[in-house]
Amino acid sequence: MTKKTCGSCFKNKTSLRCSDCEDLSCKSCSIFVDEYEFEYMAQFSQDLLDKVFCPSCYNQKVSDQIQKYNEALVLAKNINVYDKDQGSETGIIKKIEKPIHVKDCEGEKEALMKLAFLAAMKGYDTIIDTHLVAEKVSRGGKYRTHLWRGSAVPVDPKIRK
Repeated sequence: MTKKTCGSCFKNKTSLRCSDCEDLSCKSCSIFVDEYEFEYMAQFSQDLLDKVFCPSCYNQKVSDQIQKYNEALVLAKNINVYDKDQGSETGIIKKIEKPIHVKDCEGEKEALMKLAFLAAMKGYDTIIDTHLVAEKVSRGGKYRTHLWRGSAVPVDPKIRK
């Protein structure tokens, strides 16, 4: 950190360097993108994480991706889910996409939410043939826990065979 003029507010403060354009901005003007803000990181751009951005670079490059992430998260919470056993209801829906998979989830709800989020990032509002499995794992010593894995097929229910 150096004592220079901030490129945003033009105050003479200790400045941070933007990870993208190398401009200086003070701590109050700088925007930090932290990986802990984003629970479902599978589709978020890894080159933007744990970096500092000036306001102009953030608005040009990062804000659109964060908005897309937030919209997918809202859509994932309202996604339609059909189990593998519900083939009679979903048999007429055409499967265009390949199945999506998740693993090493702490609980069944987390695994289902991650599947829904991956489908929402692809633009789908329904997942079918959902299959979740718990595996008993040992984490040192006698302590055992369950980790969940699952798969599902994202579909558009309007497209019929």
